[in-house]
Amino acid sequence: MADVRVDVLAIGSLAKNRYWDEKTPVRKEYATATLVRAGKMVLVVDPGWPAEVLDSALYYRAGLRPKDVTHVFLTHFDASHCLGIMRFEKAAWSMYDEEIRYADAETPADAPARTILARLQPAPEKFAPGVDLFPTFGHTPGHASLLAYTALESIIVAGDVVLTRDHFESSDLGEMPWDLEKAKTSFQDVLEIADQIVPAHDNVFVCRGGGGML
Repeated sequence: MADVRVDVLAIGSLAKNRYWDEKTPVRKEYATATLVRAGKMVLVVDPGWPAEVLDSALYYRAGLRPKDVTHVFLTHFDASHCLGIMRFEKAAWSMYDEEIRYADAETPADAPARTILARLQPAPEKFAPGVDLFPTFGHTPGHASLLAYTALESIIVAGDVVLTRDHFESSDLGEMPWDLEKAKTSFQDVLEIADQIVPAHDNVFVCRGGGGML
């Protein structure tokens, strides 16, 4: 497990952030793209930036090219989380199986997103030693995070269970979770397990949790 490494490639941001006194959208929304490496596995979580940004981020943050990426994982099916996924044509794409079914039911037959949905496979319970699927239902029916751990720490790439550090510190789950009670449970699970959290729309931060916040 010691060879597991997690790096933020591109820091995301919300279209509007209530903690910055923004009442209406003022920017494009992008998800934080995260690189997880373990052995021969090179995995990108939520490639929600344009292709040119992902190309540069991979090269300048890790010395890699898109062809080096072996896996892509989506925490859930949202445009801001998968904008640049087509850049990784040779990688295996996955998402939690319940989220695939939910997206299939909700996505119109003629929507461009159908191209992405058609290639997504159910995510495995374990991507590599020390890199596990971590279901975090609530934001959507099949939302899932990624748990990476070494002998020293655990890191959760949380998706929209944790929107930003400000949201986390305020126990704010966002405006409209699909299931509020499940979202609360998932938030608490992340709080109790993670030493570090990569939120969906912010930079990685240290979690000093282990207690109740909701």
